[in-house]
Amino acid sequence: MFNLSIPFIIKEICNKLRESGFEAYVVGGSIRDLIMNRENSDFDIATNALPNQIVSVFPKAKPYGNFGTMLVIVEDTKVEITPYRDDAPGRKPQYTFGGSIHTDLARRDFTINSIAFDPVTDELIDPFRGIDDIKRGIIRCTGSTERIWEDPLRAMRAARFQAQLGFKIESSTLYTLKAHAEKLNSISKERIRDELIKLITGDYCFDGLVTLVVTGLMQYIIPELMAGMGIMHYNKSLDVLEHNLVACKLIRNTLPLRLAALLHDVGKTKTAVKTEKGLTFPNHHLQSAVMAESILQRLRFETKIKNKVVLLIKNHMFYYSPDSPVSNLRKLISKVGWDNIYDLIDLRIADRLASDFDKVFSPGLKKLISDLEILKAEKSDYQIKDLAISGQDIIDELGIAPGPKVGQLLNKLLEVVLENPQLNTREKLLDMAKKI
Repeated sequence: MFNLSIPFIIKEICNKLRESGFEAYVVGGSIRDLIMNRENSDFDIATNALPNQIVSVFPKAKPYGNFGTMLVIVEDTKVEITPYRDDAPGRKPQYTFGGSIHTDLARRDFTINSIAFDPVTDELIDPFRGIDDIKRGIIRCTGSTERIWEDPLRAMRAARFQAQLGFKIESSTLYTLKAHAEKLNSISKERIRDELIKLITGDYCFDGLVTLVVTGLMQYIIPELMAGMGIMHYNKSLDVLEHNLVACKLIRNTLPLRLAALLHDVGKTKTAVKTEKGLTFPNHHLQSAVMAESILQRLRFETKIKNKVVLLIKNHMFYYSPDSPVSNLRKLISKVGWDNIYDLIDLRIADRLASDFDKVFSPGLKKLISDLEILKAEKSDYQIKDLAISGQDIIDELGIAPGPKVGQLLNKLLEVVLENPQLNTREKLLDMAKKI
């Protein structure tokens, strides 16, 4: 007998299947997380009931994804119920229902996910000693290491679990990740993107990223990063690749920030210039922004995230000294927006930490943070929309025809107001517009 705190709703679903004459086990990551006392809102159930039989028990069940999975929603809780499969292992559109809970577990990727629990009888099935591996913190293939390449995305999943759980990858499993890394080429960019998101937002993302690098998997995910291996900075102890990985580990854990940190210096390899003191990378932030946009587009990231990441990378080399006038900060906020200015500061801090600089908060950065509090009182986004006049005002008062000239004039007026917000009145701006 083994007692796990399965939510009441999940027990009820399993109970209904059992009362209808079917088997029902909670399986996979949900059991692993319960054993580890990790939060988990996703529960998967495996059963010998076929899809039409699942519908007979739960009339509102809907097909979900591949492999006969049915989605059941009870009290706003989504539960995936999947029939046992009895075909040869692998990820393919043709599959055969049947077998038992044991054959179903044998098809799964890693021992820590090949555990089943019956919440009605408290029966726990662990044929591959997954619980032992959970206790020891080990990621190991279920059965043969060939299991990984039945679905090449499992190679990334090994690194992802490492990043999420802080486990070590067992040596034979680690070897097989490298042995056939090129098979990752057969996986859709969307599936790779989803695994990458889970990996870099894990608490141990650096470990997972290093696994992707040393196994060669990164070459089929973001090859542009790999080009930074061995490219040394003259003023840092890390090469370009490791600097990017460390920055990703150190930054605050949001997806846009982790992506921005991971890619913030990806363009250094293309801008490297040899000097007497070593390699320098002029305007690498601009090249990195261009490359980051291409990478995120290739991996099918949504436009909103892509644009934010590119904006942060493009501006991460901003200059602000103890002598900088506050108008310089207005101009920076005008470029990145209030929504991004604190994320930009976080990126600068992670960059400095990953550079092992003595002073993370330089005098200039301290002044910038202080000046932000001053600018908050101005309650402006420092955009054209904040000007006291509009394009229509210019058309009406100056007799200028609608067109590019109006926009150019508004931009010039904005530059003036960024230097001195007291000039932002209708009368003063119209007067300046006439002179311009």
